[in-house]
Amino acid sequence: MANIQKRGENSWFLTVNMGKDINGKYIRRTKTVHCRTKKEAESEYAKFRQEVEAGEYIAPQKMTFAAFVHEWKEKYARKHLERATLHTYTNYLNNRILPVGSVKKFV
Repeated sequence: MANIQKRGENSWFLTVNMGKDINGKYIRRTKTVHCRTKKEAESEYAKFRQEVEAGEYIAPQKMTFAAFVHEWKEKYARKHLERATLHTYTNYLNNRILPVGSVKKFV
C-alpha cells in the first residue's frame, strides 16, 4: 500500500503504518490533505508521520469537548506550552468554557 495517494485535484490521502497489534491486524492512521503538488504532499506526510510516531495524533472521532480538552492537554499542551500559559488556559476552561456541573473539571 502506498503511503501517499493522489485522490483528486489537489487532494492526497496519507497513510502511516504502525505495525501489527496482538491479533496480527495492521494498525494504520490516515489523513486527507489538500496540496497542489506531490512535493507539498510529501512534506505534509513527513509532518503527519512525525505526529503519529510521537503519540500526538488525535484521531478524528465523535467525542465531547471535555474529552477533547483532556486529550489535548495530555498530548499537546503539557509538551508545548509554558507552565503559566497552561495554568491560565486551565483556569479559563474550568471557570468559563466547560459547563459547571455537567462536566468534571480536569487538573
